[in-house]
Amino acid sequence: FEAHPSEGQKQTSLYFKIAVFRWVSTAVIFQIITPFTRSLMDEGGLITQVYALFFADIVTTNALQLADVMGHLKRHILAPRAATQDAMNLNFQGTEYELAERYTDMTKILFLCLWYCSIYPGSFFLCSFSLGIKYFVDRFCLMRSWKKAPQLGAKISLFSRRYFFTMAIGVMAIISSYYWSGFPFDNLCPNDSINSTYEGSFTIFPLDQGNDGTGINVTFTPSDVDYRFCNQNFMEPGSGFTFPFVPTSTSENTNPLEWMTDDQITTTTYFGWAALGIAGVVVLRFFYGWFGMFMSLFKSSYSAVGDDQNIPFSKVASRSAYIPQVASPLFAYPLVACNTDKIDEELYDWEDSDRDYRYYDLSKDAKKLLSGLNVEEPPGFSVVRHYPPPSEN
Repeated sequence: FEAHPSEGQKQTSLYFKIAVFRWVSTAVIFQIITPFTRSLMDEGGLITQVYALFFADIVTTNALQLADVMGHLKRHILAPRAATQDAMNLNFQGTEYELAERYTDMTKILFLCLWYCSIYPGSFFLCSFSLGIKYFVDRFCLMRSWKKAPQLGAKISLFSRRYFFTMAIGVMAIISSYYWSGFPFDNLCPNDSINSTYEGSFTIFPLDQGNDGTGINVTFTPSDVDYRFCNQNFMEPGSGFTFPFVPTSTSENTNPLEWMTDDQITTTTYFGWAALGIAGVVVLRFFYGWFGMFMSLFKSSYSAVGDDQNIPFSKVASRSAYIPQVASPLFAYPLVACNTDKIDEELYDWEDSDRDYRYYDLSKDAKKLLSGLNVEEPPGFSVVRHYPPPSEN
């Protein structure tokens, strides 16, 4: 339901929507559903789940992409049994893909790495390995199994570099300072002395067995240490959110000085305020970019790139021009949304060996449909003209 003036802006809009969904469902949601005290546990802990995400992204996703089940089905089963040449060509087009989806697939795994890198440093190695595998898998699919995509500019890469990577650095700094402040993730603080009520020998029964199970004999002496509950989670729901994550940020239910060691107090103090500074720089960077975009509405910002090589466009062997086209699932080649009479055929980036370009000219079809109205040039089509150099006339 969205109208975009170009394919590049459409892909940029799609990139933003998919990226937000994937970042939340991959990194943020696991942070929310995993109990705070399970952050460092081996079984069912946060690190175990993050590793499972990396493993699935490296193995399962790439294996399914390489398998290309539907592509092989169309090429080897449906195409030889097609009734017409056009129907067979449609089965050989390849699997359709979106450039925005491929960008978000890479930024998703990078965002996951930066979110959990402070408690799982191995994520850097898994992330680099995953991106390396994706590069070779995507290159293979791009050359062998994917459908040819429209020609796009650099809008997605500029948008990703301007917003995603900048924001990812800020998120990494903030979340890392949060995890450093939460060590040891057990919500326990030692008391000064053991309660005299617990001194002596006792028999403890596991909760799932009751008094009928096998008990465990334990003995507590005055030299032992007992613990009390203390909230170590700065983002605990219902206890008040405190930011930055530094020892001096206390609330009604959180007092970092109760569980932090002296070294942890020093480290988190510097780290927390540095994370706040980085977040501030990120916000200022966004506002500076938006201000530049606003000012570009009133003054030109064009600057030439490169030098004139004295090679005319008409002499470039691989030249092609922007010609409005519409993709259709019923045709193996795109439909041309303009009059093709005055366009050099060498300016197209595709060629049908069986038909000329007039066959795909939508303006010809519109002219036939409007023949009863005596319309010379059907409205609504782009105007494209080719003016060759005088030597080629």
